[in-house]
Amino acid sequence: MSILETIKSREVLGLSGRFNMLFSNAAFQAARIVPARYRWIVTSTVQTISLPTPEFTEVKEEVIRILTEGEATTAEPEVEILTPPPPLYTAYKCLHNNPLQCEWPGRTLEENPDAKTCIRCGFPALLPPETRVQGKRGRYQIDEFLKTRNLGRLYRGIDLLDRQPVIIKEYLLPVRHFRGNEDELRRRQSNFDYFTNLELADRRTPDMRWDIPIDGIVELIQDEDKRKFQAGRAYAILPETPEGFPTLGQYIKETGPLSAFLVRQILLQVLQSLEGLHEQRYRLPTGIVQEGVMHGNLSLDSLLIVPNFQGFYIYLADPALWEHLFLPPNQTVPEPSVAEDLKALGNVAFYLLAGRSADPGTLTPLDPGVPEYWPAETPEFLRRYILSLVGLNDLPFESASLARQALLKFPIPEPVVVTDEPDAEAEEKKAQGLLPRWVWILVAILLGASVLALIVWFFGRRSANQTALEPPTVCCVDQVTGLPLQTVTFTGEAQGVWTSTWLQANLIAKDKTLAGEIDRRLNPDSEPVDNAAIAPPKDVEAPPQQEAAPTDAATAAGDEAADAVEEEVVERITLNYLPLPSATEAFTAIRNQNAEFAVSSLLENLGIDLWYRQFAFDAIVVYVAFSYEARQNGLPEALNGQISLRQLRRLYTGEVSNWQEIGGPDMPVKLYMPTDEEAVAIFEQRVLQSEQAIAQFRELSTRRTSASAASTQVTRLTTFQTLNAVLRDFETQQVGAIAFGSLSQVFGQCSVYPLALSKGLSGAVSPLIDSRGFPISPATDLCNEKGSYTTNIAAMRQERYPLSYPLAVVYPRDNRRQPIGEAFAALLNTDESQLLLKKAGLIPLREINELELERKLGGEEE
Repeated sequence: MSILETIKSREVLGLSGRFNMLFSNAAFQAARIVPARYRWIVTSTVQTISLPTPEFTEVKEEVIRILTEGEATTAEPEVEILTPPPPLYTAYKCLHNNPLQCEWPGRTLEENPDAKTCIRCGFPALLPPETRVQGKRGRYQIDEFLKTRNLGRLYRGIDLLDRQPVIIKEYLLPVRHFRGNEDELRRRQSNFDYFTNLELADRRTPDMRWDIPIDGIVELIQDEDKRKFQAGRAYAILPETPEGFPTLGQYIKETGPLSAFLVRQILLQVLQSLEGLHEQRYRLPTGIVQEGVMHGNLSLDSLLIVPNFQGFYIYLADPALWEHLFLPPNQTVPEPSVAEDLKALGNVAFYLLAGRSADPGTLTPLDPGVPEYWPAETPEFLRRYILSLVGLNDLPFESASLARQALLKFPIPEPVVVTDEPDAEAEEKKAQGLLPRWVWILVAILLGASVLALIVWFFGRRSANQTALEPPTVCCVDQVTGLPLQTVTFTGEAQGVWTSTWLQANLIAKDKTLAGEIDRRLNPDSEPVDNAAIAPPKDVEAPPQQEAAPTDAATAAGDEAADAVEEEVVERITLNYLPLPSATEAFTAIRNQNAEFAVSSLLENLGIDLWYRQFAFDAIVVYVAFSYEARQNGLPEALNGQISLRQLRRLYTGEVSNWQEIGGPDMPVKLYMPTDEEAVAIFEQRVLQSEQAIAQFRELSTRRTSASAASTQVTRLTTFQTLNAVLRDFETQQVGAIAFGSLSQVFGQCSVYPLALSKGLSGAVSPLIDSRGFPISPATDLCNEKGSYTTNIAAMRQERYPLSYPLAVVYPRDNRRQPIGEAFAALLNTDESQLLLKKAGLIPLREINELELERKLGGEEE
């Protein structure tokens, strides 16, 4: 009964949406004028204004009436018998002999959201909500599990870049089928990444109903993770339409057998799509062009039906090109070919006419060669045509094009007129409880027009602030709008890189801070405000101010001067920076409206109520002691100026106590870490990665040890203190100390050498390059040749350097609050601010022509 209820609820959800189609289309057209990053507003508005959902029986009757164009339903449809799912992943002792079709992975997730495998058979469990995957074209988050289709699991999700809904299909290469054969696992994952980037040779958008992924993602298994991996995974990111609609197999479960008229329409649509697949030229990611692509996996479960007011569309999904990559080893399937595609389509047409795909007694697939399986009312020409498709007569088709032309020559079957009449009780109930269909359509049109008007009004009202919300088109700080003439409180991490960048003097110029320079540009006609003066000390709450009781004379003097003073008050924008101990507390302050926005580099788990905009890059550098005179005996020379992330992981989890263990000199290891929590969090995510490694690192960092003794414990100091300690350990005790910290704080400190980093099989990337664009080496004199090297900006922006990361303004996604955070982000993205950020030590998003900027600023002053 639970299965029937599930089918009923899903079908109601999918089919009732057709009554809202006009409304949705109107909202979609309206949303196109809205900036991409704010379209979620429209989505939320649309979702809260929806038509009443009809009863399931009413929806079913309406869909059957439209799609069959008058098909008779003189009798109740038979109980449909579809082919049972074949055995799959038999190395797992699943109750259903097919873990993808089993309910226990889902039950496991309900009982334990952190479970990795099914509690019954050990098969990989479902992915929990809010799981995020990173692709080439975006980052995606899972909202909920939908269903299993063919060899993958479908999840409803969202593209975090533009907040558009997507369907995420998860594919699995489970451990019990691939343990000891990781090379085959990687080959399949690589082929998936390869084939999901297929495109037409002339780069046109394919003019056919084939569901091509938006993005293809693979999770590669690292060498050190082989023993503990549960499954190789891959993800196809698919558009919500048509993926959210039922398959033909699901459809005939509810409607029963389809008429010859409908089957002919389905055949024509699928043949048209196959014609495009088989006969067009495609370009692979390597640039190789091949003639035609076979589907190779046509079935009732790989054809999707998308209803519309004119009828329906049939979409092709799950081609063998990547679907069959996830079959267990040694499981064979027919080689994809034109003949196999046409045969599979013929079987689909036969099953649609029969209303089932399996024999009720044997549960084996129906054989179109058995006359008893054919419905009596099937036109003879259609029966012979389908037999030709499956190759059971002497006239097989050589191509989808010829098959389609032949079908067009046959007469069109007559639609059957509805003959069943509702009984009197049902008619009376319908008359009392239902409105005519045209009323629903009219209501949908009116609602769509209302939403369109609301959107136009809303964004017209905020047009004065659009400069602050869109990507920057202005050069200068004083051209940014959206910051109110009042004190604006924002936050960040107290020990983070932004705090030192914003408040530290002498980074931009002598006795100048970034806070002061921004304030001066925002308020050119008023006295500058020192942000450091108004921010209370860290972890100390500002005490309340005590006011002295005024004397009568003072009161009188104040009254006489009040008007004059009021006239002299100059309204200003004051940016009040109040840092907090951690990024988590900073985000909480935004939610509690104690801060308007925050500046942070921890953007992974913001939640749905916060969003961000990047304005600069920074990086974590790993450094060791450097002495140009003693360089022959130093770590930079012994390590050839580089280190891998794997070696770093071994160092910072206590596996290595002497540098000889990873190919260095015979020298004890001493580990340092910064007090910057953001840098530590990024180090844990990018370098340590696993929960076990992070736990070991944190345990080492909490042990009490001597500040100078060589050990595998981790000593926490500020970056300035660490720079001195690393050099002192090497020069006085011959200890090989290593540390990490922010590039913007380490750059220019010649007592340490920032190592180049390598990840996996990729070559090492140095954070610094010389004037010719080559990486620095241990032979570079960092002290006496400071002007000869600079930051490797290209590697940081492209995130080729493994530990580069963006800095962003994080702000609330709440229309009830002023868009102050967006305005500050726009301010930091102006040419003028980008240049200031570069002078302060950060890496701007783009290069700024300083002479051109000065010319613009000079023109404004004139």
